[in-house]
Amino acid sequence: MMRPTEPVSIDGLTFDALIDSDENWDADVPVFPVETGFEVSDTIILRAIKLNMRIYLTNTPVTWRRLHGSGPHRIQEVLDRLRQIYLRKEPITVNTGDADYEDMAITNITLPKNIEVGSAREIPISFQQIRTVEAATTTVPASLGRGGATGTNAGTANTNARPPAAAGGNESNQANDGSRGSILYNLAGNTRLLGR
Repeated sequence: MMRPTEPVSIDGLTFDALIDSDENWDADVPVFPVETGFEVSDTIILRAIKLNMRIYLTNTPVTWRRLHGSGPHRIQEVLDRLRQIYLRKEPITVNTGDADYEDMAITNITLPKNIEVGSAREIPISFQQIRTVEAATTTVPASLGRGGATGTNAGTANTNARPPAAAGGNESNQANDGSRGSILYNLAGNTRLLGR
């Protein structure tokens, strides 16, 4: 394995070492048969990349010491900044030493404390990529705004027109008699449709 050329960092905040990491690439694939000739890539939905890491942090770093420095409060200072990154809720860049992951968000972080290794912390942390798209506008050709084979204007709907009166009914009486609009009235008036 190649030695990393730079330390592990989260939004510019550096750590002593990366214990392990794994990337998760998920996709939703159609479970039903796809018609021959159909563009299969249109039915495969790629999910956001997930990254899980365990990073190491000490008060007296043995790696990247010139970059990190040392001191009795280094762990607490780094953990405070890590909390701030989490609470800020903004996309960040994560560097594992051999790869950069942009537009990532922290989905889980555990800040353990162990008396046996009081001057060091092993921190599990998980990220998920935020996928972004750009909105675009286009001009719709006038021919697409027409209806039928002739391409004539499809017309407009009149939203102010009153609904037609029921067959055999008196429009003014129906308008004034609220009971006639009920379900029970309609059922009672159509008993012959119910076989009675």
